[in-house]
Amino acid sequence: MSGHSEDPVKEESERFFTFFNLSMLLVAITGIEIVIIYVRSFDGLTIITVLSVCSVIKFFGVMTWFMHLRWDKILNTILFLMGLVIAIFTYFAVIYMADDTPVVEEFAVSQIGKKWESGKDYKTGDYTENNNTFFVAKADHKSAKIFSVESSVDNKRVQIWEKVQGIPHQFTWKVNTGNLIEINSLKPENPFFHQYHPSQTDNIEGSKISLLAKAVAAEDFRIKVRSEASWVEGLNQ
Repeated sequence: MSGHSEDPVKEESERFFTFFNLSMLLVAITGIEIVIIYVRSFDGLTIITVLSVCSVIKFFGVMTWFMHLRWDKILNTILFLMGLVIAIFTYFAVIYMADDTPVVEEFAVSQIGKKWESGKDYKTGDYTENNNTFFVAKADHKSAKIFSVESSVDNKRVQIWEKVQGIPHQFTWKVNTGNLIEINSLKPENPFFHQYHPSQTDNIEGSKISLLAKAVAAEDFRIKVRSEASWVEGLNQ
């Protein structure tokens, strides 16, 4: 009598659970990818590294089990990988040949909000300082002799100033080309992170007003610009 060395039912059951466990792993990896993209506390290099590692794991998992290359001849796997490698190198070669290296031409950080003055015209959104406290204008107005957060308009009290938590700073930048700009603080005690996808990829100019815990300068921040093929960090002198 002859028989199989393994129980086919047991073998199929084990294979089913292998596929199921792998699918759950792929779902978990996809969840990690989504979280790291939408959580704004990671810099660009960390995001790219984690996404690359996750993609490699998912690729080999799908290729090995779901494409059944694990049970095929090794030649099929080699031929598959050869085509993939050629495609990858061709893709990056085309990108590098067509890509312009970003240049950070200007980057400045300045505190805004001069001391409050009487008899001065203020516009909505203007910042001012009074007794070491910063305020933002809630309406266009001409300041009175004494500072007040409210003013009388048509016999009604109207709020004209609102207290803000922090020190207002304005960030400005100018970049020749790029599709992603990241600015983050180099000092943990004064956290700041801004990620900006410009609507145009050439001659990019932008600005942002942010409230910070302490007075800072441009040297306290790092600016990074990404193009199709490269990352550039810092101001180009």
